[in-house]
Amino acid sequence: LAGYIVSKGEAFWTYSAGLAGVITASAGNDLYHPIEAMFIGAIGAVVAYKLHYWVERTFKLDDAVGAVAVHGYAGFLGLVIAGFMLWGHPATAGYHETVAYITPWGQFIGAIIMFVVLGFIPAYVVSMILKSMGVLRVPPEVELVGLDMGPELEEERDARAVAEADIAEARRLGLLKG
Repeated sequence: LAGYIVSKGEAFWTYSAGLAGVITASAGNDLYHPIEAMFIGAIGAVVAYKLHYWVERTFKLDDAVGAVAVHGYAGFLGLVIAGFMLWGHPATAGYHETVAYITPWGQFIGAIIMFVVLGFIPAYVVSMILKSMGVLRVPPEVELVGLDMGPELEEERDARAVAEADIAEARRLGLLKG
């Protein structure tokens, strides 16, 4: 519902924001009250939507399918929110009188490790390898048309070529004049 409201009914963000809400609340879903999870999910949906467009406008980075917004921004926010909402709650079972407790700093450091060390750095290295091989970007003409339009235009050209071949064959057989 938050995604529908913030996106003014845009279908893509209505569905994506729902997923962002689930991901935001998932960090503490086993410990949250259902109402808490609902509000945390709504916050995550709004933040994912707003951050997606802010990053796109500010840094000129296109997240075509919203994956970074839905999983990255919402996931990071969910981990940090869990640190505050579940502060002081035991994170582990107490074995031999030692118990780890949930804290905002612990959740924040864990989020940084997950998204920077295990997410951004490996993705950056792979991107540099792909760039050095010359396969990171699509051809400029496809970039201008739009990656999602390439197959549709190709199908249209193929259909036109088939129609022209059919017309030529019909003329050859004398079925069409001219």
